[in-house]
Amino acid sequence: MHRCNACRKNVCDRIIGTLLNIKGKTKDEINAHKDLDEMGVRLELQPQPHGKKMYLSKSEKISFCACLRGVKVSQGYSSNIKSLVSMEDLKLTGLKSHDCHVLMQDLLPMAIRGILLKNVRQVITCLCLFFNAICRKVINPTRLDELENDAIILFVN
Repeated sequence: MHRCNACRKNVCDRIIGTLLNIKGKTKDEINAHKDLDEMGVRLELQPQPHGKKMYLSKSEKISFCACLRGVKVSQGYSSNIKSLVSMEDLKLTGLKSHDCHVLMQDLLPMAIRGILLKNVRQVITCLCLFFNAICRKVINPTRLDELENDAIILFVN
């Protein structure tokens, strides 16, 4: 598997896992918050007795999953996304590398529209755009410095 595809699948799985709070797939856990505390960064994300999690509420999960379940794509473009969405469990199952590519390229920014805080939506959308740019068959070498700067700004946010 192409390295970019594996990286994109891993990132996609973690975003979906965190948003939907899928056990074993989320990165929004107490140890991650403790790491921030030890590093002395992102004070607003350090452990709180009743801290706010970054995953979706039940109604937001329903909206997110319903949006993806309602997507229709051309035959051969991707898997039948509808078949990967479980409305009972409110999660996505059986995502292959190409499904993650389609999610990150086209569907994820659309599915989170209107259900996340603006700053969280912007970071996820920028991450999707970043992966689109670096995973193209041809990258304009003059854009590499710009992409590197975009990545720095993205990961600092």
